[in-house]
Amino acid sequence: MTPTAIDSLASYAARGSTTALMAFQPASRSGGGGAHTSPAGGGGASGGMMNFIMLPAIFLFVWFFMLRPMRQQQKDQESLQKGLRKGDCVVTNGGMIGTVFEVFEKEIVIELADKVRVKFLRDSVTKKYETAADVKPADAEKK
Repeated sequence: MTPTAIDSLASYAARGSTTALMAFQPASRSGGGGAHTSPAGGGGASGGMMNFIMLPAIFLFVWFFMLRPMRQQQKDQESLQKGLRKGDCVVTNGGMIGTVFEVFEKEIVIELADKVRVKFLRDSVTKKYETAADVKPADAEKK
């Protein structure tokens, strides 16, 4: 609306005229007879049922594609850390590569180089490390 239309509307409203206010309202689009119908065609019950179905569907989607793989990865990590043995070549969270020298309940000693041994928490081991010499020729052909 232009400023002049706003000014004229304000002056009509100040005088108490309701016909000017009705002129700026959108026209009614009902099919006649003055009866009002709902825009959805009376399907209020189906909308509630759709919400009732969608909530469990979203939960299943999140569980199947997010929570389940995270739990599986966590179980794999725990089994790796519990299965550490002397002589395993491992990688830590910080990216250090070394050989397990000693294994304790919550800690391990990793030999990074000759006579360089560092104590780490068992949880800091992320994976076992395989060098090119450790990979068997049969495994190399599959890749």
